[in-house]
Amino acid sequence: MKVSMRHKGVLSSSFNMSLGFFPVIVTIILCEFITQDTAIYIGTSMGVAYLFYSTRNNTSKIPNFILYISVGILVLLTLSTFIPGHYIPARSLPLTLEVSILIPMMILFQHKRQFINHFLEKKESCKRRFFAQGAESAIVSARIVLIFGVLHFILISLGILSSKGQLDKETSILFYKVIPPAIFALAIVLNQIGIRYFNKLMLHTEYVPIVDTKGNVIGKSLAIEALNYKHKYINPVIRIAVSVNGKLFLCNRSMKCSFDKGKADYPMECYLHFNETLTCGVERILKQSFGETKGLHPTFSINYHFENKQTNRLIYLFLLEVEDESILNLPRFKEGKLWGFQQIEDNLNKNFFSECFEKEYEHLKSVIDIRERYKVS
Repeated sequence: MKVSMRHKGVLSSSFNMSLGFFPVIVTIILCEFITQDTAIYIGTSMGVAYLFYSTRNNTSKIPNFILYISVGILVLLTLSTFIPGHYIPARSLPLTLEVSILIPMMILFQHKRQFINHFLEKKESCKRRFFAQGAESAIVSARIVLIFGVLHFILISLGILSSKGQLDKETSILFYKVIPPAIFALAIVLNQIGIRYFNKLMLHTEYVPIVDTKGNVIGKSLAIEALNYKHKYINPVIRIAVSVNGKLFLCNRSMKCSFDKGKADYPMECYLHFNETLTCGVERILKQSFGETKGLHPTFSINYHFENKQTNRLIYLFLLEVEDESILNLPRFKEGKLWGFQQIEDNLNKNFFSECFEKEYEHLKSVIDIRERYKVS
């Protein structure tokens, strides 16, 4: 892990689910030059090859649900070519493919919340985020293509009504041959423009690592997602306890915290940033709290996995020992005070302290006891 974060794009092209329309676009274009059956076979082959390639080489591990749908539709059309009769009217493949794609897009969009929640609830923790992000990106692509699709059919309806069902050749070519592939191509372009614009806006946005229970980094997310997704995946958090002559300095947690609002706890807690070492994370928190970090040297104490209904985190606990309590006379610590062990124990299990603090207390007490005895000796 590096000392500072590298501000790369938050979203890569892997989030452009509209790329899954590519086999459909190829099929529509080819049918103007070769037979419909052959165009379908080639488009289906390209779709299957693209699906295989993207699955094997998708480093982001984000599934392209639009590609799955497109390939599924093309496979069904391929099977239908073996059924005797005119399964698709002559020269109607572009509009048929458009309608065939828009139907599952509409179903996907209408059930978007259930679609996303399905993956958040069913997949194992290390995969659920990738599938949820794929589902969200697919819904964005579905929305775009549905807007264009609806506009297309409005234009067709108005054209037919105004011409009393007798569209001229140029208008027919525009409505039935040019617009269908243009809709899917525009969806790809607009998605990519949206990704570039979003990355530009989020250039200086901080994001945090996603880890397993052993601390191995398995992904990253925007810092705000750590709150939005709550306990769906694990984020590392640094907590710094402050000890003065064997007593613990505690403050009330902010009422803006996601859990344990207003309860007594350590004065310093923050998510570890992506591409940031624990040492750099601790220095950042100290600088934010005290401004000057010279002479402040927290020591690592323990790390453990903590999960409840509001959060899911891997906590790294540090202990900062100070000799002069005046260093704590800062505006952000104005409601804090020093607590002796007996005073703390009299209030344990009374819903007064944060849940994390009560889990850490016995360990921290033994560490402080040992260090204080060492000072005396």
